[in-house]
Amino acid sequence: MRVLSMIAAPALAAGLLAVPAATAQAAAPACHAHVCLWTGANYTGAVYTWWEANGNRFIGGTHADNVGSFVATSGACFVDTADTEWTWRAKRLASRGDYSSNYRGRFGGVMDRIAPARYC
Repeated sequence: MRVLSMIAAPALAAGLLAVPAATAQAAAPACHAHVCLWTGANYTGAVYTWWEANGNRFIGGTHADNVGSFVATSGACFVDTADTEWTWRAKRLASRGDYSSNYRGRFGGVMDRIAPARYC
């Protein structure tokens, strides 16, 4: 056992036994609402928070067609509207525990409303 520790200690000190690097995707942060939407990837930029009791809401000029990342702690319906709040082109269901550190290239680049999950 002493021989093993004599070999391992210098190897660790020299960095020969490297620890795996962190992944490129940022860990999902805590969201203290039902859904948190960020304008930037990796949960950066301006944040918009939504609660189910808010109902069907426009997510604002900063976030409309510009959701870079999100965390859902409850179900919600992400919506791309056509011309009115109830005329929808497309919708996506976000379930409790869903998150994305890079959502703009997906539906985040077109969504402009959020509604309770029952509308999906």
